[in-house]
Amino acid sequence: MAKHKDIQDPAKYTEKDYDIFEMKLFSQFTSVEQLEEICMTLAHLPTKRAQELLKTFSQSERAKEVGWLECALDEGQYLYLSPMNKQEERDFLALKMLQELEDKIVDLQVKYDELDLAARKQQIEQEAITALIKRGELDQGEVAKFYEVNLKGESEMKELEKQIARQEKIFQQIKASIKTERYKNVPTSYMQHIHF
Repeated sequence: MAKHKDIQDPAKYTEKDYDIFEMKLFSQFTSVEQLEEICMTLAHLPTKRAQELLKTFSQSERAKEVGWLECALDEGQYLYLSPMNKQEERDFLALKMLQELEDKIVDLQVKYDELDLAARKQQIEQEAITALIKRGELDQGEVAKFYEVNLKGESEMKELEKQIARQEKIFQQIKASIKTERYKNVPTSYMQHIHF
């Protein structure tokens, strides 16, 4: 394994350096030691180009020769996304909030779907009871209990629809407020393992 490196200064790397890294990463003549050294450097270089090179290399035939490549990808992504100023700190926190809001929306949608399923089941049961009442096999009072249950279920579903719509609007507004370019397309799932 290559020697661990500190975070690299992006200003010290030119486009030519990246081109050389790319050429060596995809050359059959590059030794495993050189591959590891390049991957270690790229993992500690917090730039989009470095992370793209690592990701592309991870899908190549030789990627399996660098046993810790997945760790390098994770660390590289973390360093690339780490905030460097107040605006980035604010936007990074906004990303975390988006992930939390998305989780809330999913939870609300699950509750809505459960109520919807219960209502559809109840409708089938109500149809069966109505048919049995028509045939004189059940009392008319059997239908009365459904009216109150239906009203309660409909009311809860409408309230959940409002909550979901509200959370989705907040989500979109927070997403639109993110100014840091590199944060604009980060999947919310990335933030699940980030804790403040």
